[in-house]
Amino acid sequence: MIDITSQILTAGTPLVGGGLLGFVAGFAIKKIMKLAFIGLGLLALTLGFLEYRHWISVNWLIVENETSTMMTHAANKIASDSI
Repeated sequence: MIDITSQILTAGTPLVGGGLLGFVAGFAIKKIMKLAFIGLGLLALTLGFLEYRHWISVNWLIVENETSTMMTHAANKIASDSI
């Protein structure tokens, strides 16, 4: 006689493990990306504040052009990798 319970456990364990691992990885990536974007936002705010106080001088046109170029390269890399 075949024990159905052991077959279900044998077949289901990798699925549950994979699902749990995927959930944990996604959760970790989400938290890391959130912290990275918070850091970038704080950096931009700090630069803006320091320029407002005339402690530094920021050429915002160059900053905009450089970040636009980096974002374009990143978008092209992502698009070429997904094809």
